[in-house]
Amino acid sequence: MRRIASLFVALFAAGCSPVTILNSVSGSDMVREQRDLSYGPLERHAYDLYEPANAGVDAPLILFVHGGSWMEGSKDIYRFLGTALGDAGYPVAVVNYRLSPGTVFPGFVEDAALAADHFLQGDRPVVLMGHSAGAHIAALLAYDPRYMQAVGRSNCDFAGFVGISGPYDFLPLTQETHRVTFPEATRDDSQPINFAQGPKPPSLLLHGLADTTVHAEDTELMSAALRAAGNPVEERLYEGVGHIDIISAMSRYGYLRRAAPTFTDITTWLDEGGASGCR
Repeated sequence: MRRIASLFVALFAAGCSPVTILNSVSGSDMVREQRDLSYGPLERHAYDLYEPANAGVDAPLILFVHGGSWMEGSKDIYRFLGTALGDAGYPVAVVNYRLSPGTVFPGFVEDAALAADHFLQGDRPVVLMGHSAGAHIAALLAYDPRYMQAVGRSNCDFAGFVGISGPYDFLPLTQETHRVTFPEATRDDSQPINFAQGPKPPSLLLHGLADTTVHAEDTELMSAALRAAGNPVEERLYEGVGHIDIISAMSRYGYLRRAAPTFTDITTWLDEGGASGCR
């Protein structure tokens, strides 16, 4: 711990960003890392793969969709998450997708569906996971069956969905950039809460009650809608936890993980078979 803290100080002094610092100490001898692999024809159709040496035969592959308000963000930020879950025995694919304004809704969700089809061709079950805008995108794959039908599959092909600080019910739009990202004619279809009916993979939804970027009410409303429709869902709300705390707590290091029980709650849910597929 003292060595890691000293490295943090050195990197800060060199002008490195917090993400650079976190990722620089996130490697693991037990996790094989492959970068800039392709799931489709476009430049943003890329992913990084984290493969643990100790993955069980039945361990699902986690397809992680990054956040960034649909306008920014990158797979490159999440080495800390890939290696942490890899150390726990779970293969992880962190994917990029086209960003607004280069594409608008539903273009980025269609990209994620293309990525999902790529990973569903493998031997492992697939669990969707995302943070913030990434949770929104992954939720639409899990809940609105049209995206997976478009690639010849079903939303019930997923073993489960883990949503971290997801916006699931965010109309009306208040920011002009979001009005561009979600054209008016598409806005009802952009809300995951509108697709709670019908069979869905099991969901684990997590949110910090101190989140001022995406309010925890989104998770509460989404959980209630899934539960009312008879779909399996578990909800975790964390006192005093903000929008970034909840995801940085996925790091392997205790001083970050203490901010929220995100990592423990997710791995426990996975270990105990929470991602058991549609009923």
